[in-house]
Amino acid sequence: MKNKIINILLAILIVAIIATIVLIIIKYGRNQKNEKELKEVVATITTQIQEHKEENEPIGDIEVKGYKVVGIIKIPKINIEYPILEKTTDEAMKYSVTHFWGDEVNAIGNYTIAGHNNMDGTMFGNTSELDIGDIIELTGLDGKKIQYQIFKQYIIDPEDVSCVKSVKAGTREVTLITCTNGHKNRRVTKAREINQNQ
Repeated sequence: MKNKIINILLAILIVAIIATIVLIIIKYGRNQKNEKELKEVVATITTQIQEHKEENEPIGDIEVKGYKVVGIIKIPKINIEYPILEKTTDEAMKYSVTHFWGDEVNAIGNYTIAGHNNMDGTMFGNTSELDIGDIIELTGLDGKKIQYQIFKQYIIDPEDVSCVKSVKAGTREVTLITCTNGHKNRRVTKAREINQNQ
């Protein structure tokens, strides 16, 4: 009887382990497919910006999975380049990084972007590898491209929204927010426009 119970528990454990592995593989596959689609979207946006810049016209609305795109974020050190979606919702964040706070891409003030901390390194999964001095580049749909240099990184509680405030009034800043520590905290990365007095 005791051996039978042990065998049943062992079988349940093996099935649970296999199911977990299958779910991880499926999620990884979905993330990789999404990455490929987002690269295509970024290429399309970049082409449209160039074409419309030459014609001196604004580009039309561009969407990803029904969410309006407002710009592009590029972080060379961790090899990411994503469209920034207009609204932060759980559903939108499944597809790309999202605008969380601020007027518009590259406006004076703090522009805050939220993204998931995916285990496979997609979205903001590798922002922990960034250092003070690294570069973040934002491109608006008007074609204006500005480089920002990281000047501060820290961890906050999920309820703490003080990070959306500008550190220095009258400057262009970008703040990245992502989960850390098993969703218990948020990692904040702040950067300021390179050409402004720091």
